[in-house]
Amino acid sequence: MPSAASAPASAKTSRWESPQAMSGAAEEFVRSHLPAGAAADHVQVHAGRVVARFPACAPRRLVALPFGDPSPYGAQTVQLRCEAPQAWSVYLQVSVDWPQQVVVAAHAISPGHTLQPSDLQVLQRDRAGLPPGALQSESQADGRVLRFGVAAGQSITESMLSGPRLIHYGQAVSLIAQGDGVRLVALGIALQDGSQGQTVLVRNAQSGKVVSGVVDAQGDVVAALFH
Repeated sequence: MPSAASAPASAKTSRWESPQAMSGAAEEFVRSHLPAGAAADHVQVHAGRVVARFPACAPRRLVALPFGDPSPYGAQTVQLRCEAPQAWSVYLQVSVDWPQQVVVAAHAISPGHTLQPSDLQVLQRDRAGLPPGALQSESQADGRVLRFGVAAGQSITESMLSGPRLIHYGQAVSLIAQGDGVRLVALGIALQDGSQGQTVLVRNAQSGKVVSGVVDAQGDVVAALFH
């Protein structure tokens, strides 16, 4: 039978912090530091289960702190620390499931292909696994040219695309030579397909000389004027 002196100590050590409260404190900390718009996007936050027992913390003495360099996407580590009546700390893993609409390839596509709606599909995926520059709308990709081949289901990113083809092989184009305030325009024949900003080869229809130039927004090819 326990003595009267030992009974209070036994009662004191039988008070433990609620594992659910600890997980909830870590989740609330992460939610409070998510970027604006997270609530509207139905972000799900889940803390890992607490398996060890910790002495009960006094009201308002349980604090949550970030550990390392937290990202608003994916797994994070949160430190829970009790300041009184008995000091302790524990680290909890917290996952963040933030779905985002993303454009993916509906099938395998070769480089140089001009994308059409039938090539694209819109899915919901977690932001943590998305590459930088992932497109969110089919309109961002429709009519643009793939610079790299992609596999079915692969996210389409801005860096994979060039603008729509403005000129095609064999097409008659305006060949503009300019420099030092001089601007000359001649008829040229494109020797390559080209999008805005790309460098292509063009044959001067009059002289037969082949020059390289940059495709501008109007589909003309601008070359430097050499003396």
